[in-house]
Amino acid sequence: MTSLNSRWVWLSISLLGFGAGGGCGGSQAEAPAASAATTAAVQEHHATGPTQPVSKHGSGSVRATLGPGGGSLELSEGPRVTVPPNAIEGGQDFVLTVAPKTTAFHNNEGERPLGPTFSFSPPLDPPDGTSIEVSFPLASLPSGWGEPSLAYEAEAGEAIGYGEDSTRTKWQYERAALNGGRLTAKLDRATGMRLQFVLSNLETQ
Repeated sequence: MTSLNSRWVWLSISLLGFGAGGGCGGSQAEAPAASAATTAAVQEHHATGPTQPVSKHGSGSVRATLGPGGGSLELSEGPRVTVPPNAIEGGQDFVLTVAPKTTAFHNNEGERPLGPTFSFSPPLDPPDGTSIEVSFPLASLPSGWGEPSLAYEAEAGEAIGYGEDSTRTKWQYERAALNGGRLTAKLDRATGMRLQFVLSNLETQ
C-alpha cells in the first residue's frame, strides 16, 4: 500500500538489544523496538489457533492469541486493531498497548496528534488483498483541521555509530477516514512499532 504522501519524520534511535526502557536518553528511549510488547513471549507461535474471530478488550494493554479466524484487540483508551480472517497461519500471540508518547507531531504546527500513542505487536504481514484495520473513536473532525491520517513507525536502517544492534526509525502516513463514529485506516502490514492518529491543520496548507 502506498503511503499518503512523501512526509517522513526522522524520529529516534531505538536500541534493539536493550530491554524495555533501554536505549539512549530523551525521546530515543521511547522507541517501541525495546518495549515489553515485543518480547519473545509476545511473539510466541502456536501450531494451531482459533478458527473463529477473537475479540479482546483491556485497559492500558490487552493480549490475545489470534488464528485463521482473525479478530480484534481494543483498549478502553480508544484504539482498536482488527486482523482479517486468514491473515495468520496457525496461532500467534499479539499485544495492543498504550506506548510512550512521541513528540514528533507536537513539533509541527501543521499537525496535531489525536488520542494516545499506541503499539500493536509483533509485526504482521497479511496476504495480498487483505489489510489490518486500525481505528479510534471520533464523533467529528475539529473545525479547521482536515486530512486525518494514521502515522506508523517503521525501521529506516541501521543507525551508524550506535552499535550493531541499533536501528533508526521513521514515521510513515496512511490516509484515515471518519466512518460510523470511528476514525479508521487500513494497513497492508503492521510493523510492530508505534502508531498515532494525526490531524493536519488546513490553515497551513
